[in-house]
Amino acid sequence: MSGLGAWIASRRAEAAQAMRAAISATHLTHRREEFGQSVRPVRGSVLASVLPSRWDPEPDYFHHWPRDAAVVMRRLPGLIAGASPEAARDWRACFADVVRFSLATTDPGRPPLAANPLRPTTRPEALLHLRPDAELAALSGAALLGEPRCAADGGPDLENWSRPQFDGAAMRAAACLAAIEADPSLAGDALAALVARDLAFTLANAGAPCIGPWEEAPARRDVFTMIAQWDALTLGAAWLRDEGAARAAEAAAARVAALVEQAWDEAAGCWRSHLGAGPDDLDAAVIVALAEVDRGDGPFAATGARAGRAADALAARFAALYPVNRGAGAALIGRWPGDAFFGGNPWLPTTLALAALRYRRGEIAAGDATMARLRELMPAQGFPEQLHRETGAPVSCRQLTWSAAAFLAAVEARDAAQAVRA
Repeated sequence: MSGLGAWIASRRAEAAQAMRAAISATHLTHRREEFGQSVRPVRGSVLASVLPSRWDPEPDYFHHWPRDAAVVMRRLPGLIAGASPEAARDWRACFADVVRFSLATTDPGRPPLAANPLRPTTRPEALLHLRPDAELAALSGAALLGEPRCAADGGPDLENWSRPQFDGAAMRAAACLAAIEADPSLAGDALAALVARDLAFTLANAGAPCIGPWEEAPARRDVFTMIAQWDALTLGAAWLRDEGAARAAEAAAARVAALVEQAWDEAAGCWRSHLGAGPDDLDAAVIVALAEVDRGDGPFAATGARAGRAADALAARFAALYPVNRGAGAALIGRWPGDAFFGGNPWLPTTLALAALRYRRGEIAAGDATMARLRELMPAQGFPEQLHRETGAPVSCRQLTWSAAAFLAAVEARDAAQAVRA
């Protein structure tokens, strides 16, 4: 095994452990002193990060994001397939727990809160971060499916945040359908109920403006979200037994694909980030979407000419932007060129999505070059959110569950590419 191969194998095992630690972390408790709040995760929750940070300066990601959880769910069939019988049973239980948690937190019959329960215990200087009472009182029915995140204990998000967001339900439906295609034993009544609920919400909101994947205002029609919706709707159309519902899903998928077509910029060789965006408004979320849906054909095929051009265009933008990329054999990429969060840096979820896309296109050398660069820069342990744009040191969250899942996705794509070449 090569040096890179040995490193990948070691980090692959660590990534699986990191994902497992984030699922049903019922032994952890997170204290937010400014709110007088203690949160203990319940079974089925997936922590975006297990670290008990409080913007000090690391971000507080001790929440369940449906999008991040969907990315994790999509990796579980691969882990099950390669696990011992005992470990496979554990991963199957994890999958079932996440399905049940998702059903409970999106139950349309769930009564809303009349007021924010943290208001009496919140310090005066932190009151502006509380979610308004009126917003919580209106949170019921289908609106629950548009929540970007919820508390790890299964309660609603009690903090101010950008919303609504429509990618989570779509990605969760697609993850469930991809999972049962890979491993039919994961199917069941609970999964069917969750997929039906998520698909109905996705159909109702297909192509509608919402907060994008990076949760920045204003609401708009992001390409990332629409590709996620297209993925769910096309998979759902094949799964739905009702002919009318299947036709409606197919029609909505076609409408969404037509909207995404409007965002293609031939001169840039890439999709713009959203409808109405300017010519320089490119976003690596497009690469994340293409890698996540992992299609072999159709308008968003990883092997398509446009996917290759988009990967090249974004890699070139970030190669010139970040000092850490100078003289490197492969570019680390961030979110978008003007990003300023924690100084604006390369992100592991986007960079690993680029590697995965390269592998899925059969470009093993290019994918390996990205992984080799990460090997040089990543800390000996942990999967951070970002790497410093100048030094490559970990920045922001030091242990991001999404980064661990993205690493596994890239390695799975590498395995598949090598198997084809063998």
